[in-house]
Amino acid sequence: MIKNFFRLYFKSLSVVFKADKLHSVLLLTVIPLQALMPSLLIYSANKIINAATEKNINGVVFILIVWAAAFLLSNILQPVYTTIQGFLTDRLTLYLNTSLMNKSRTISELTVFEDSSFYDDIDILCQEASWRPVNLLVFGASIISCIITAVSMLVLLADFSPFISLLMFVAIIPQSIVFYKIQKEAFEVLVSNTPDSRKLSYYSSSLLSKENIKDVQLYGLYDFFIDKYKDTFKRINKGIKLNRVKKLAASVSFLIVSTAISVFVFNTIIKGAFSGAFLVGSILIFSSSILYTTQSISRLVEDSSLLYDTLLYMQKYFDFINLPPSSKGQNKVINLSFNKIIFDDVSFKYQSNENFALQNISFSIANGEKIAIVGENGSGKTTMMKLLCKFYKPSSGAIKFDETLIEDYDVIEYRKIIGAVFQDYAKFDLTVRENTALSDLGKIADDAEILLALKKSGFDETENLEQLLGTQFEDGRDLSGGQWQKLAIARAFFGNFEILILDEPTASLDPRSEFIIYEKFLELTKGKTVFFVTHRLSTVKKADKVLVLRNGRIVGFDSHENLMHTNEYYAELYTMQASAF
Repeated sequence: MIKNFFRLYFKSLSVVFKADKLHSVLLLTVIPLQALMPSLLIYSANKIINAATEKNINGVVFILIVWAAAFLLSNILQPVYTTIQGFLTDRLTLYLNTSLMNKSRTISELTVFEDSSFYDDIDILCQEASWRPVNLLVFGASIISCIITAVSMLVLLADFSPFISLLMFVAIIPQSIVFYKIQKEAFEVLVSNTPDSRKLSYYSSSLLSKENIKDVQLYGLYDFFIDKYKDTFKRINKGIKLNRVKKLAASVSFLIVSTAISVFVFNTIIKGAFSGAFLVGSILIFSSSILYTTQSISRLVEDSSLLYDTLLYMQKYFDFINLPPSSKGQNKVINLSFNKIIFDDVSFKYQSNENFALQNISFSIANGEKIAIVGENGSGKTTMMKLLCKFYKPSSGAIKFDETLIEDYDVIEYRKIIGAVFQDYAKFDLTVRENTALSDLGKIADDAEILLALKKSGFDETENLEQLLGTQFEDGRDLSGGQWQKLAIARAFFGNFEILILDEPTASLDPRSEFIIYEKFLELTKGKTVFFVTHRLSTVKKADKVLVLRNGRIVGFDSHENLMHTNEYYAELYTMQASAF
């Protein structure tokens, strides 16, 4: 355990140096100087008292100057240390958070995010990334300072009694081991409770979020969620409470031991002073050294255990940073004049599910065709589109552009030709301009292009492009579900992609707006390849072909007219929906 502590400690220190070498060096220079000041002050005070007792005026003046210089330096070093630590904390926080964000770009598949244990680790990393760097520096610096101060005090004590110095040092060992074990247990309790902690956050936010408030008030769900919160809290608190009691018992035990040693030392000093074995200043140096040593050791043990908690967090950070990146492919560049997109006997199942979401999917479409994908909920429509976007790899089979597997294309370059609006489209708390231009940030300053994309999607063209959207930040304005969806569609238009995927893109729109968007959409995407997933079968007439899915299998692939005559399942779906209007 101690070996692991130092391994993580020095590994974390290397991260601190990477974040800011200059302030790291300055901090490591200031800490030892600051830590040695108490010993120098006590030593010089001892000399002053002894010189004054012996009426040695010259000796008193010289030592007084030394004491004054040490006192001044000690006071100056504190604000210097605080300032340097502040600068370093800022840089370290920036480094850790940006490295986490940069690492996320190397994970191009969604599979890892669906692993609950991985998501728990990510949740801890994200929630604590703002304050863990502070703990790393504060407790890390404290340990160095405490070790130097304690050692210097033990040296002063050893000058009078090596036995007492050794006794104080030995007292550290059992206490340190106990505290490390307790702190490790505390972190393990925290980690094991992460799913429950997320439940706490969910239960409390459910009563406070605008998305849920109508149902909460309508069905009187306050007591329901409060009770669930309390039950989960009690379950978490049980382990934490036990850990705190253990820590209190360990602290009290150590204090009893250190007090007994201190009483023994004072008794020895008093006897020595009466017998003339020690000078009067010895009482000061012993009493002060004992006090500083005890405080330094107590703080060392306490801060070491708290640092260990942060080092275990850093272990999760290192584990995440060291995740192997997703395969980038063979850096092949896609030919935009491809002839066909081919699904060749593709099957796929999610890690968390034993059943296949897609089975033996085989079809091909020509470049520039408009394909409608229909089927009941859970038939695999969205999954198929996510495979095309390379969010997942097929469990078997292959997806190809002509004869080239999509796995062979560089994932970043490949995705530059695909624009998509999924059912769970993103609502960014950014300006209208930024929300639209995210699909092609190189044109973010092109007002004409942005307005054109907004016009194509039917978004309110009179909206100020600099208007902040959402309710996360001050002056933000929320939009209706339909307006958010139009904005997401505008983002897809703005990117001018060769392939467009619309996964229920008009679910939040009224029939009139839906009709207008599809009319504009098909008119403005001539020559481009389009997949649109839809439940509203009235729109499929505008597609070149309709792909019909049922329970993860293709049960039809033809034009709307042909399917109506040859595919009983499709005709039933279409007729049922048509009769509802």
